[in-house]
Amino acid sequence: MPLLGKLLAPWLRMGVYARLFMPIFVIITVVLVVRYSMLFESETVSANARYQRSASELATYLHNTLLPAVQASDRSAIDRALHDALLLNADLAALSLDYPGGHLDVRRAPALPPPYPHWFEEFEALQPIHHPVHLGAASLQLAFEPTLPLAGVWHTLRQQAVISVTNIIIIYTLLGFIIFANKRMLRQLNAATNRFHGGDYATRMEVSGTLEARVLAETFNNMAQRVQALVDKLQHSEQSLSRQLDRTMRAQEQLQAQKERIEVTLASIGDAVITTDLTGRIETINEVAQQLTGWPESRARGQELHQVFVLANNFGQHSLLKSMAAIYAGGEVVKVGNQSLRHRSGRAMTVEYTANAIRAAHGRVEGSVLVFRDVTERRQLMQQISWQSNHDILTGLPNRTALAARFENEVMRAREHNYLLAVCLFDLDHFQQVNDLLGQGTGDEILKQAASRLHDFAGQRHYVARLGGDEFVLLLPELRGRGDVEQAMDQLLIALSRDYTCDGKPVAMSASVGIAVYTGNEASADSLLRHADQALYQAKITGRNRYHFFDADLDEQVRTHHNRRTEVRAALRADQFRLYYQPKLDMRRGRIIGMEALLRWEHPQRGIVAPLEFLPIVEHSDVIIDIGEWVLREALRQLQQWRHTDPAWVVSVNIAARHFQRADFVERITAILSEYPDVPPHMLELEILESSALSDINHVRAIMQDCQALGIGFALDDFGTGYSSMSYLKRLPADILKIDQSFVRNMLEDRDDLHLVSAVIGLARSFGRAVIAEGVETVAHGAMLMRLGCDLVQGYGIARPMPADEVLEWVAAFGARAPLWQAAARLAPIVSLHETEESPTTSLLPLA
Repeated sequence: MPLLGKLLAPWLRMGVYARLFMPIFVIITVVLVVRYSMLFESETVSANARYQRSASELATYLHNTLLPAVQASDRSAIDRALHDALLLNADLAALSLDYPGGHLDVRRAPALPPPYPHWFEEFEALQPIHHPVHLGAASLQLAFEPTLPLAGVWHTLRQQAVISVTNIIIIYTLLGFIIFANKRMLRQLNAATNRFHGGDYATRMEVSGTLEARVLAETFNNMAQRVQALVDKLQHSEQSLSRQLDRTMRAQEQLQAQKERIEVTLASIGDAVITTDLTGRIETINEVAQQLTGWPESRARGQELHQVFVLANNFGQHSLLKSMAAIYAGGEVVKVGNQSLRHRSGRAMTVEYTANAIRAAHGRVEGSVLVFRDVTERRQLMQQISWQSNHDILTGLPNRTALAARFENEVMRAREHNYLLAVCLFDLDHFQQVNDLLGQGTGDEILKQAASRLHDFAGQRHYVARLGGDEFVLLLPELRGRGDVEQAMDQLLIALSRDYTCDGKPVAMSASVGIAVYTGNEASADSLLRHADQALYQAKITGRNRYHFFDADLDEQVRTHHNRRTEVRAALRADQFRLYYQPKLDMRRGRIIGMEALLRWEHPQRGIVAPLEFLPIVEHSDVIIDIGEWVLREALRQLQQWRHTDPAWVVSVNIAARHFQRADFVERITAILSEYPDVPPHMLELEILESSALSDINHVRAIMQDCQALGIGFALDDFGTGYSSMSYLKRLPADILKIDQSFVRNMLEDRDDLHLVSAVIGLARSFGRAVIAEGVETVAHGAMLMRLGCDLVQGYGIARPMPADEVLEWVAAFGARAPLWQAAARLAPIVSLHETEESPTTSLLPLA
């Protein structure tokens, strides 16, 4: 027991918060041991069940598939079935078949080393499986290895371990912060108490830090103020008593009456008043003067004037002493303005004062009077007016007016000293969308944070200003070459693309930059800014989140953009556009459910031109509307012909945001549908980009509901690449979600893409939406999507886009491959993402 007491003594002397470290550590350790023991057991049992079930299902499948082939001694069918088995179960390592016609062995190629350490295998949680299958006179042996199930268990344990370590670090960091703040508060209180005990009754604690520290400081300061007032009152009482003992009853009454008249007079004056004797010592100080100087009358009386009326600069103090000496000698009145008076607490204010002599009836100087007033607010108002005329109110940066003066000066200096000057025009990408979706308050906060980052970079050498909206200008003078500008822009784009914190939540944002470089020519500031604006436009249309330099060819490029738009309009009038169709497949039923109409330009010289080469040129003009209506009519005309082939087909058409958000869109599409009365509206599906749907979600929702009332379906295209969220999905009445092909194409190699695909499928299922995946190129893609619960697909693995006259021939040929999908569907039940991670499909064989 004495030994235990010695060991616990240091711990008991600690503060309450410090003592918590050890019990928290013990509790965390016990919880982690119990948790991971249970987690390991649970994950192992679950993985083993799936592992055993998958092996049993494959054995059943092989029994049904191989039995007819063995009985017919069909060697090629047997060999194909054995090799297909390796594709259907990733845990299968080898197969061995003995039958009357011979012996066959099939083994999987050597796999990569397992993703878990070798010691993890020693727990013997999962064992290899050797499963015999009896096929009449033949015998089949299946050998399974638990490498992938063990990898899944290891991944779960490691992921949970990372989360646990992160939580422990956060807990101890917060506890350490609490201990630090508590000790700091106690140190400050102890120091202030010692000073107060030593007789410094003006001691006050700084009100800052945590809520507890501020409350403690305010409590101490209130107490100190009351004690100081009591001490001052006692001293004043002692002085009054002393004067009463030294004078008669009549002399004291006269003195008191005179004092009261003076005090009433001084109190009635709105300005601060101090009177002194000929030695410069204070005789009276009214209430206003006490407030402005911080000196109570009891302490100020008898002090020299410059000790109470303290001017903050030496020149002002010297001038005061010189003026008062002249007044005592009979000089004239002195008036001084714009002086900085230091309050006893240390804060400063701007005052103006008038000093004059106090004279007796015969003109002899008996003292002086100093009258002063606080003009801080008036001066600040003048300074504020001057500041606001040259600065942006929201961000505090110089405004367009201040920029104009500085800009011309920098151009002149660059011309005189022969150095380069870079003009950088910044614009925040998609700022208007963020401002509309999250509110103006969030937008203003983003602008202030962006301005702060630009200001920090500019420092004293460079110059930054806000033009308005989300546009900023940065001047980079005295450059050695273009490399200096590129280095600066690389740093700034990284700084501006960091998340912005608004109401405690991160908001993603990036910026684009247009750069014009002054090299000594006769360009003006206005022309440089215009050139930077043209370069900014190029940065925007080439992808955003980048910078672009203005060059001599830029003006020509801008002009040719209009010419290219004219060429696209002429191609529409010349009937050079064609629709290609890409089939959509229900994999589980092995059935074509419809087509997507894709636009192509049959150029007389360039041949077939993809839409990305010409649609971006016209997407912000009314030409895109004319093209959209042509596509609708052509798709409906083709549907009218295909109705006799399959009346259940649905053709989807992509609609541009500018076209879809027109006020008369519903009226126009109603008129187009009336031109093809044999085509039911439910055979038409409109695809809109997720990002365009969110620009004005209420307007888009209303249009979608009006179209759905006609029978038209809707699909959200490229879902997952924009601002996907449950709130948007709830508000947009789309019938189907299209998973972007960039995620589907890489989901077998990229776990993040696999998670995203699974999340979109789950989200669609939760909201009762259908889901279709683009970019299906292999058997593995299709099998994985069916396992996740997505049966509808399109992609090169099924068919490439084709002209309309080739569609029916392709559909007829596809019938021979449909059973393959149905067979794969029977082996691809809907499972969770966790199960797909443990048994990923590895085949990369193309479908078509």
